This record gives sequence, structure tokens and C-alpha cells, in this order.
Amino acid sequence: MRANSYWPNGQSWKRYWPGSIVSLIAVLQLFVSFFIVGLHIAILVIGLVSLCAVFKSWYVMGFICWGFFMTCWISIFCVSCCNRSSVACATYVMITNVLAFIFAAVLISFDSKFINGQLSADSVTSSLDCITSYQSTVNMSSIFLGITKGQLAGSVFILVSSLVFIAIYIYVYIRAVFDDEHTPNDNLRWTGQNAPNQALGYGMST
Repeated sequence: MRANSYWPNGQSWKRYWPGSIVSLIAVLQLFVSFFIVGLHIAILVIGLVSLCAVFKSWYVMGFICWGFFMTCWISIFCVSCCNRSSVACATYVMITNVLAFIFAAVLISFDSKFINGQLSADSVTSSLDCITSYQSTVNMSSIFLGITKGQLAGSVFILVSSLVFIAIYIYVYIRAVFDDEHTPNDNLRWTGQNAPNQALGYGMST
């Protein structure tokens, strides 16, 4: 009798694994992650140079989150291109997507707090130390806000794409385990039937 297993085999996993969709998620995460870090560098430069506003936790956390975003899409590329039938590799990628989901939520929280005026700067010096006119200050503040909204949109995409990958993993895992449990082995296949040798006249008792 076949023993129940909660860990699918590679063939069943590969049968249900949507390689094209997963590869598309990796490509999109690649571009969006670089888009996010580019905007975050702009936020850092404008904040320090033009606005003289220091948001230490936000500035540092943005690069930490980007590191997890990078790890996420790189791991997806690896499992998509090299080892589609490995359940262990897919499980590792699922864990990296969970981490990317968490840190995307953290970055969304920072961006939202700044947009809503709930994120206070650690230190704000006189605008004369950075820029010479009030009009320039207003312009840079609006640009700073727009860049922050762009980073917020990118973080939301990372969060949603990671959630999609997690959903795909759960779906494939359930289908693969279900497939393994309902696929008969060789012994069950011949139960109640003549064995191949007996059908040919071999192995008969004298």
C-alpha cells in the first residue's frame, strides 16, 4: 500500500509548475527593484543636499529592503532557469518572497508616513545651508514628494508580486501532493490482474 507523503516528488512538481509565469515575475521584480533603489538614491540626495532633512531610519531601511528585493528576484531566476523540478529550491524561493513581502510592507509604511506628514526628520537645518531661494525649496519639496510616491508604487508592486508567487507555490504544492497520493504504484496497478509472466504462461504451478 502506498504511504501518504506530504512532500511531493520532482516529476509531479514540474508537471504543475508554471515556469513562464514565474519567469515573468522575476523579470518584473528585477526592473522594479532597480527602479525603487534609483528613486531611493534620489530621495537620499535631495533630502540631504537640497532639503537638509535627515530621515535616518527611512534612508537606511530603503537600502536594506532593496537588498531583500534583489535576493528575491535572483532566486526566482535560479529556480526558473536551472532547477524547475526541485521542491527544495522552490521552497527556498518562497521563503525569500515572504521576506520580500515583509520588507516591501515596511518600505510602504515609511513612504506612507512621509506622504501623510507622519514621519518626522531627525534634524532639519536652515534651508539657506542647502538652497538659496524659497521658490527652489518649494519645487524640490514637490519633487521629493513625487519621488516618494513613485517608490511607494514600486513597493506595492513588489508586495503584490511576492504574494502572487506565494499563492503559486501553495497551489502547486497542493496539486503535486494530491497527484502523488492518487497515482498508483506498480504493485497496486497489477492487483486483481494476472502478472505479466503469468499471462505468457510462465511461473505456473506443476
